[in-house]
Amino acid sequence: MKFDLNLITVFLEVYRFHSYTKASEALGISQPAVSAAIKRLESSVGDRLFILEGRRMKPTAMAMRLADRFESGLHEIHNALSDRFTYTIYLSEALSFRLPTLPGIVFRQTPVDQDDLIESIRNLSVDFAVGIFYSKNHSIVLEPLFKEDVVVVCRKNHPRIQGSISRKQFSYEEHVTLSTIWNGLHPFEHISLESDAVRKVTCKTDSLAGILLQVASSNRIAHLSRHLVNQWKDILNLQVLESPIEHKSIEYQLAYHRKYQKSPAHLKMRDDIKRLLIEKNASCFSQ
Repeated sequence: MKFDLNLITVFLEVYRFHSYTKASEALGISQPAVSAAIKRLESSVGDRLFILEGRRMKPTAMAMRLADRFESGLHEIHNALSDRFTYTIYLSEALSFRLPTLPGIVFRQTPVDQDDLIESIRNLSVDFAVGIFYSKNHSIVLEPLFKEDVVVVCRKNHPRIQGSISRKQFSYEEHVTLSTIWNGLHPFEHISLESDAVRKVTCKTDSLAGILLQVASSNRIAHLSRHLVNQWKDILNLQVLESPIEHKSIEYQLAYHRKYQKSPAHLKMRDDIKRLLIEKNASCFSQ
């Protein structure tokens, strides 16, 4: 059985004012409309709700019992509709240092396997994601954010590298890299423009933080985004070196399911995140 929630609103106003006239004025409807609504509600509950006593509409015992429950129920409905929705966002580890804690948003680190990330967006278990995407899916929209250059990083007191790195050194030194695989390729293979570039990978880790710590505590080298390295170079005593290998910039994108493309609430949240990231990125490179 369908129930008209408007009847509850009318009932509570009559209950508050003990008057059809004042209730009609508060609601902006006619007095006969108020009377008709109360009769419909009485029919639904099977009992009288108000009795005319002088000029006042006196609530019955049934009305008093219903009033408490109705007020509590409407309060819960109001809270559900007015509370800020919580969005779940997958965020690339490299960008997690750039965003403050935001109300209504839960940030999670992107999965190591990009297929898992794409599937999470596709099955709507995450609202959107910000990161580097090499996999595509017809149900997912990708919006470009900004690009970053990639540099080579090693520790400051590296025994063989100081100030610059040659192709020969690049091939000779041990590398640490992400264990991530996107479309069957490691991240370096996606951005390298030289198919014959040789690397001696001796360590793989699931996180960028793990790469930074490996580089800082060993003679291994790595390829990382320039901003990420600049952010930690002084703390970890790192050298930032131009790569001897020709490569593409890495491009950060915002990804979400196509069904959200025209959702006003989702669009506002996307715009807010994009604005914050683009502004933060611009300020990082102006320093």
